[in-house]
Amino acid sequence: MSARLQALVVEYRSPHRTIACVKALLEQGVPVVQVVDNSADDGVTCALLISAFADDGRVRVLDAGANLGFAAGVNLGLRHRVSERVLLINNDALPNAGVIAALEAALNAEQDVCIAFPSLLHDGQRLGQVYYHRWFAILMSCRWPGTFEVPRGCCMLAALDRIPITPLFDEQFFMYGEEIALGWHLHRRGARISHVDTVWVDHEGSATAKRGSPFYEERTALAHLLLSNVLENKVSERRILAAVRFTMLVLRALVRSLRQRSFFPLFALRRARGIARGVITGALPPS
Repeated sequence: MSARLQALVVEYRSPHRTIACVKALLEQGVPVVQVVDNSADDGVTCALLISAFADDGRVRVLDAGANLGFAAGVNLGLRHRVSERVLLINNDALPNAGVIAALEAALNAEQDVCIAFPSLLHDGQRLGQVYYHRWFAILMSCRWPGTFEVPRGCCMLAALDRIPITPLFDEQFFMYGEEIALGWHLHRRGARISHVDTVWVDHEGSATAKRGSPFYEERTALAHLLLSNVLENKVSERRILAAVRFTMLVLRALVRSLRQRSFFPLFALRRARGIARGVITGALPPS
């Protein structure tokens, strides 16, 4: 493994997961692991993390001082990086043996590849490539007209010196949507990403914000709404794009409401639209 590589983990009030993730990274030989603590809990979580790795100089813990959100937390960590190659990995993900070496080999093999990412093992299901349809606001497992490939934000190795975007993530996305925006910007600029299907990470998924929770519903809806402005090819199509996508989001919320036997997905979409328009300030807490 190259000494030019480091890992970056964003933490939010789940130190046991972060500790397990960092230990797994160290066992695979990662020379530096940067942890950005977004917990905003008066330093309690930060102190636990510092104590857990007090005798290991490879681990660096940075207190963000507030809950900046995932995108801003990553960007903060990248400003303190020691390498141009950074493994971004969620704290609820554990890398399978050989993941990091395989991702690095993918970057070394093709100079025009700027991000390499593995498959995910989530709830017993192997998840590989993912594509986002910019008109219909849905994620797909195969390429269709109107889609573009998205790197899986759960785990990816980025060669920052090859990425034509600074900062890496758009900070208007507090949580969810930032990797879709990144995929779009890379697609527009002809930058390549590579899925390495021979390795994977075990992913707990939605560890901070449980799937179906009020926070999850609101933030995913908000991400899709914000993406309407990001994904336009030209200003003239903005209203059409937004209208089609909002119609699809209403249908999505209706389906989720029926599945959950609750009106909250519809309520969350209404709140998200208010936030996107600036009518509602503040958001529901993660937990």
